[in-house]
Amino acid sequence: MFNSSPITAWEGAAAIFTWAGSGGAVLWFWVMVILCLIPIVTSLRAENAAERAHGAGGGSAAGASG
Repeated sequence: MFNSSPITAWEGAAAIFTWAGSGGAVLWFWVMVILCLIPIVTSLRAENAAERAHGAGGGSAAGASG
């Protein structure tokens, strides 16, 4: 079962890269970067809005010990 491959040697083997020589890889890279940044920006905006709504200088447990 493990030695049932019809390929006996790798000489002359070639790889086919679908996106080689085109801008597709660059396009999908930037799409990925944008999709990763959207939740970060959205959460930062929500956190800043919550901080403004509930007060910025309320003090924290770490800062109130002194």
